[in-house]
Amino acid sequence: MKPKIKIAFASGTDDLNVLLIERMRNVFPELPLYVVSEFPPAGKDLHWVRYRGGLTENLARCRHTFRGKSIRLAGVLLVPNVPFRRMRVLAFLLAPLYFLAINENLNDFMLRPGSLPAMGRHFAWRVRNFVRWHLNEHGALAGRGLHDFTYLIARLAGFLATVRRRSVVAKGRSDAGLEVFCADTPDAASFRYALHGDEHSYFDPVKLEALDGLDSAYTTPSLRYLDLSHRAWQQGWPTVSSASAPLDEARFDTEDHLRFLARTVVSPRVFASQWKRVLREVHVCAKGNPAAIGVLRKAAGMAFRPAPSLTCAVAEEEFLALADGSVTVHRGKAATGKPRIIIASAYLPFPLSHGGAVRIHNLTERAANSWDQILVCFVETDTPPPPELLARFIEIVLVKRQGSHSVPQTGRPEVVEQFASASFSAALRQTVRKWQPAIAQLEFTQMAQYAADCAPASPVLVEHDITFDLYGQLAKNNPDWDLLRELRLWRRFETALWRDMACVVTMSDTDKAQVSGTRAETLPNGVDLNRFRVSEGAPEPHRLLFVGSFSHLPNILALDFFLKDGWELLRETVPDAQLHIIAGANHEYFLEYQSSQVRLNLDQPGLEVEGFVSDVRSAYARAAVVIAPLVASAGTNLKILEAMACGRPVISTPGGVNGLALTPGSDFILVHSGREMAEAAARLFASPEERERLGLAGRRRVEESYGWDAIADLQNELYSSLL
Repeated sequence: MKPKIKIAFASGTDDLNVLLIERMRNVFPELPLYVVSEFPPAGKDLHWVRYRGGLTENLARCRHTFRGKSIRLAGVLLVPNVPFRRMRVLAFLLAPLYFLAINENLNDFMLRPGSLPAMGRHFAWRVRNFVRWHLNEHGALAGRGLHDFTYLIARLAGFLATVRRRSVVAKGRSDAGLEVFCADTPDAASFRYALHGDEHSYFDPVKLEALDGLDSAYTTPSLRYLDLSHRAWQQGWPTVSSASAPLDEARFDTEDHLRFLARTVVSPRVFASQWKRVLREVHVCAKGNPAAIGVLRKAAGMAFRPAPSLTCAVAEEEFLALADGSVTVHRGKAATGKPRIIIASAYLPFPLSHGGAVRIHNLTERAANSWDQILVCFVETDTPPPPELLARFIEIVLVKRQGSHSVPQTGRPEVVEQFASASFSAALRQTVRKWQPAIAQLEFTQMAQYAADCAPASPVLVEHDITFDLYGQLAKNNPDWDLLRELRLWRRFETALWRDMACVVTMSDTDKAQVSGTRAETLPNGVDLNRFRVSEGAPEPHRLLFVGSFSHLPNILALDFFLKDGWELLRETVPDAQLHIIAGANHEYFLEYQSSQVRLNLDQPGLEVEGFVSDVRSAYARAAVVIAPLVASAGTNLKILEAMACGRPVISTPGGVNGLALTPGSDFILVHSGREMAEAAARLFASPEERERLGLAGRRRVEESYGWDAIADLQNELYSSLL
């Protein structure tokens, strides 16, 4: 007989979802409770099923999760004005006979004949609420007048204007280069591309005359300057402003805004979306507002004016994305005239918060002697780049990433969609036009989506790991529906993008063997041998160290593997054993985000958990042993090399040393289970001589094969061959 379960579908507001879960806990309390929701629910007794994507995807995910189980009850909140209608359909499709509908007053009914009176009362109550809400004196349907009709006419006029724009042929397309038309601070070290200005801005008088100056049709100064700078961009003249000055985000006069869209915007897609948005804003305010009603009456006439034509070689969508305020440009060291390389990265390479940052930091530091480098990089905040980066790049372009827990389902991996940005694409294209680099290096697999934006530079993809190989290992250990889906998407995305590259760089020959359709070269990971040295002081004799950012799922799985299978045994053998965990920035968030895959118990004696540590050398100095219990791994593990450079003995699973040319027993201790790792750690705790032997052997190995200087020489040879 299949085990029975109950499910709570969190299809209401946050406070009602909490009440729903408590209600479901109390019904059939002996049954395990699963919660289908966007975010992890509170409660260690709950089994979370992530709700993400469309109905088909969520139905497949739930069926996979609930396979082999019998649904005894499926509780759903029927709450109006909450965007979870598909979740309610999902519950009905999974358990139509056990569908428990609950309203915001926690009254409920099931889809059974005996529940017909309760269903009737519910729908009658819902209709009464609808009537009271929409037809009272303040309701949405009350007091409607002729402005509804004028709104529809304006929308129709906007549609016809959109159609007319699709037939406009760009005339006199020209590429005027990258001359600045307006600059608040022309000599500033940092600026952002902008579509705005004010009476204090400096305008090139020759170009101002060529544009026929300010358009007197606008009544508000902000729209006059927006129109002027927009027309300048259409000519190919970038407008810039000081990066330290906030963009003018004041709301425009709606009549002027509609007039601007009709007179200046060329792109049908941009015109259609903004025309609809502005009209809706006016329509909402129209009741009892003569000014708004007047705007609606004029809108149709504005839309029917002749459509403008585009003269710039840059697409309008591109320069609008570039000038949306998310892109800042910072000047670094002076250009030397050497060949130019653009580094396009998903993460800022300083501070050294993860292995990828360590690699980029060390190789770009050494490449700065032979190449002029430009960095185009995603960031989370508008903070200026640190001096360490400004000293090696001639320009740094930062694009603020608009993060979201919900990404569109487009048939590409989730991480790829998280880093899909029109602003980044526009910034990269603009930077390529400006600097004309010979090579564009894309750091991390998800950045391969920007290969076309690098033309005519030769694109090089740095595969910090072969991502579909990593997901294949994860799915083999845990055939979860989401992992299997991501595996399929990554294999299709990654292998297709390889063909667009001039070269794919891998971390090991094992990874290189998997690359097909293009040139592939191995540039291994390394370690800074001057920064990481053997500590002269003695370590704490019973202290383990694990270094691994929780932003990377395999690190969480590795720690879970050891804590479940080895930690308790080690504490029985060595009661005062300590495990120091360096989990990286925002590790609590990533623990919660990955809780549908793994629930890590860090509330145990002897565990010391730290987030981001800017300098890990003191942690290596205190540790007697470093562990790497990875059950899945691609690329190579930088932390192994750092530990060996510091003369610390390493205990690792095969996944922890994946791709590294190390000899078990000589350079490190190889184990295959948590129990073996615990036993090996206990032996090393008891033998300082063995710890010293392994530590010195590891130091010799990295000195022979893994210094960044030698790897940087290989990178220079690769760059030269691509020229």
